[in-house]
Amino acid sequence: MATGTVKRIQVLDVPVDCIDQDEALKTLEGFLADGERHQLVFLNRRKLFRGRRDVEFRRCLREASLVLPVSPSVVRAAGFLKRDMPTLFSPFPFVIHLLALAERLNKSVYLLGARKEEIERAERNLRGSFPRLRLVGRYAGYFPKSEQKNVLLAIRKASPAFLLVGDGLTGRDLWILRQKKELGPGVALWAGECFDLFSGKNKSGRVAVDGAAGPWTLFPVLGFWLLSLFHRLLKR
Repeated sequence: MATGTVKRIQVLDVPVDCIDQDEALKTLEGFLADGERHQLVFLNRRKLFRGRRDVEFRRCLREASLVLPVSPSVVRAAGFLKRDMPTLFSPFPFVIHLLALAERLNKSVYLLGARKEEIERAERNLRGSFPRLRLVGRYAGYFPKSEQKNVLLAIRKASPAFLLVGDGLTGRDLWILRQKKELGPGVALWAGECFDLFSGKNKSGRVAVDGAAGPWTLFPVLGFWLLSLFHRLLKR
């Protein structure tokens, strides 16, 4: 569900938005003013494959207000398929810009997910980096299902403009989709890798957008490009 002037293309039958970083931040600013619920999804190659085979995840991508590609493979495939070329995003720098936007506009942020000690460190580090940022709440992940009602109530009471979701929520992006009606207006996104950097758990400063590298990595990459070739030959 791309909005406004955002151009949405299809890469292997999966939605991808063509928008640069400055336009994306302006679009997010517009989302904060429209009183609606919005979801942002960072799309890598693994999620693209999942969007092809998983009906619920395909709905998540279709209904997301922004689908931003974070994998070079997705961007190159768009060019190979002769689609408009989307901008490649890097999740951590973009979330940093998002937080700077929230600080500048005096908008609130809620942190949800990760282990208790990790989210506490993430909050301290963010307060140090963004002293004027309105962090209106945090709740650790990995809570029992019976506690979810209280979690959602806490988020609604805090009414954050941005909800950043990390590990410990079943379904990750799908958790946001499934709870969307329970969340108030604003922008929600799964940013688990960013939580690792905020908390200091990941000290390398690097995020593996397509998952860990290894000897089996070649097989999904080869399958991805064979599928792209098949689509190009069919001129889809």
